[in-house]
Amino acid sequence: MTVTPRTRTPGRERTARVRRRLLVGAGVVAAAGAALVAAHGFGGSAAPPPDTDGLPPATAEVTRGTLTQTQQVGGLISYGEPVGLVAQQDSGVVTWVAEAGTTVGLGEPVYAVDDEPVLLLHGTVQSYRVLGVGSVGSDVEQLEQSLHDLGHTDLEVDDTYDSATAAAVSTWQADVGWPQTGTVAPGQVFVHDGDIRIALGGLVPGSHLGAEPNQQVVTYTGTTPVTTIPLDVELQHLVAEGDPATITLPDGTTVDGKVSSVGKVAQEIEEETFVTVVVQIKDPEALAGGFDSAPVTLRIVTGEREDVLMVPVTALVAAPDGGYTVEVVEDGTTAFVPVETGMFAQSMVEVSGPGIAEGVTVGVAE
Repeated sequence: MTVTPRTRTPGRERTARVRRRLLVGAGVVAAAGAALVAAHGFGGSAAPPPDTDGLPPATAEVTRGTLTQTQQVGGLISYGEPVGLVAQQDSGVVTWVAEAGTTVGLGEPVYAVDDEPVLLLHGTVQSYRVLGVGSVGSDVEQLEQSLHDLGHTDLEVDDTYDSATAAAVSTWQADVGWPQTGTVAPGQVFVHDGDIRIALGGLVPGSHLGAEPNQQVVTYTGTTPVTTIPLDVELQHLVAEGDPATITLPDGTTVDGKVSSVGKVAQEIEEETFVTVVVQIKDPEALAGGFDSAPVTLRIVTGEREDVLMVPVTALVAAPDGGYTVEVVEDGTTAFVPVETGMFAQSMVEVSGPGIAEGVTVGVAE
């Protein structure tokens, strides 16, 4: 939107004063929504009569485009809530643990007991039995799928542990330095539905397993950073899954995100009621340098109007009936034309009315 200034004439002072009052109110509206009229009581102001003694102090054209309303809220960027990894072994000594911040991929070690690595497999069923020829079940299928993804393609991925599965397991065991038994025991693998990121250590090397039940070796998270927002329940209706969001990091840079979930259960902390909104970051590599956990500011899109006519908020002039007009400039003369207003956003306002079209020149405050 290009605003063209003009030399002010004495006959324009009254118009300028009205617009200046309107401009003050518009700043509040842009932050709060579309309550410009009620918030400052501009409806009682009278619009100046048409005046051909001089032109407005500045002008702009009516343009067509998209208006987007946003809401700024505080949030926290992290890799999600850490989950404890409980050792499957009931004896032995922890000899190695992956460091905090490490990403562990398919087939890679998470920790080691008695110098034997515990490897990550992908799946949803935790290992709970020894798998060997004759075993049938979903845990067999996820083992075979993981082996296939690791390059052992000479087996059919199904739910049956047959001789081909045993052969692939033996080859895999040789690759990682295990005894080639052709079977897989629970203490040899940890199963998760994707790669993991080590959050914090639990047991340090030298710790004895079996000293107490359910010993937590490490805590881990997913590998994709997300932003969580405690959103006031009064704003919940403004946010939906799939909405775009812009995240401002502690160093001032911004990254794009998308709302992945909006909580349906309200929580109350210190008399504030909120729901949790999760925003996924579109390009995790934009976080190079690391923000494992840091407060951030998010700008969430809460409304959008496409293909509308718009003018700067400063073009609005209050009319005696409580509505609004704009000062149309044409052939060196001006006339105040009533308009209907719609969405307010980005210092612009949606307008419509007789004679209001793309390219029409209107007066604006300096």
